[in-house]
Amino acid sequence: MAVEGVGSGSSLYNEMLATQAGAKANNSAMSMDDFWQLLAAQLQYQDMTNPMSNSEMMNQMVQMATMNAMTQVSNAVANFATVTNNLSQVTLTQYSTGMIGREVTVAELNEEGKVIGKTKGVVEGVDLTGAQYVYIDGKKYELAQIMSVGEVPEKKDDDTTEAPDKEGDSSTKVPEGENGQN
Repeated sequence: MAVEGVGSGSSLYNEMLATQAGAKANNSAMSMDDFWQLLAAQLQYQDMTNPMSNSEMMNQMVQMATMNAMTQVSNAVANFATVTNNLSQVTLTQYSTGMIGREVTVAELNEEGKVIGKTKGVVEGVDLTGAQYVYIDGKKYELAQIMSVGEVPEKKDDDTTEAPDKEGDSSTKVPEGENGQN
């Protein structure tokens, strides 16, 4: 029986070392292809006197399938967040452009952001760059400063609102701020 010399084993080691040195390290991701290649190499180079058990192999396959599923869920959540953000931007843009030509009441704010007055006017234009603004009489207001749209009656201290009766066939006057529940 022929016995290989010690030197032949070290040449195989040097070949493997050269291959590993040329590889780029990416510790952040392992794809399914990487897993299958690793499993094939593990099966190819396993000790024939002590082969890998079926349960051990199935355990590794289940772990990789679980990781793959978790990656897909993570990607789906990230995509959902992007879609939701885009949808909210479209909705906000549609709302703000729908204000053009409408009469609105906007809050006048001081430097601290407190309301110091109101201005009523017709929205002449909308600025969609960055935060969204409306223009009334040439002055720029944040969209959040809109207090009302259209003609809204002024509130008085003794103001009451109409609330339908429980049967819905008559209405009673309920002071504003009360919901009629005890």
